[in-house]
Amino acid sequence: MPTGTRVTRMLEQRCLMLFLVLLALLVAVPFLSGTPNGRLIIILFNAMVLLTAIAAVGRSRLELFVAALLASGTIVFQLLVLHTREVGYLALDKAFGAGFYAFALAHVLQYVLRKDKLTPDKLYGAVAAYMMIALLWALLYGVVDYFYPGSYAFGGTPKTLDLGDAIYFSFAVLTTAGFGDITPALVQARFLAILEQVTGVMYVAILIARLTGVYPIVETKP
Repeated sequence: MPTGTRVTRMLEQRCLMLFLVLLALLVAVPFLSGTPNGRLIIILFNAMVLLTAIAAVGRSRLELFVAALLASGTIVFQLLVLHTREVGYLALDKAFGAGFYAFALAHVLQYVLRKDKLTPDKLYGAVAAYMMIALLWALLYGVVDYFYPGSYAFGGTPKTLDLGDAIYFSFAVLTTAGFGDITPALVQARFLAILEQVTGVMYVAILIARLTGVYPIVETKP
């Protein structure tokens, strides 16, 4: 296959690449987040997520610029956290990351829900968007935990959420699994969890409506 054709096919499957990198990040977090070297590898994984997300959402120079600006801020503050251990930098890292994921998510959803031909890449984009919703809320939980200490409890005992805990809690809320081992203790955290539950239900409903619109019901003659 010519090189130009391969590049063209890769550009047409940007959401597939985004999905694969998001999946790799989720697999890496529980095994690597406990050590400094592991945190550095997670930062590299996160950088790959940001780069593939930029490639997926970039439709104009302005969009690329905004996405790159938010992604750069996220990576810079992640490196500062790793170097200085300053809690304030951690909050800024999560705030910039949440802004980036919100921006990227809006553009991925615009692409996935657009009324035109349904492609496999759009289906991967739909799954990637669902994962990005969980990661966005995980970062928001971290921001709330910074401004309102004691927002979350493990078995009734207040505890600060680390990245793995926040992602786990976010997916439990988004999927309405509700395991109950991590609970929102303060009203700010509780209402943020409500918003994520509503968002998850609405996303599935809208996606199903979109798919049924693409594949209309064919009436059969008696």
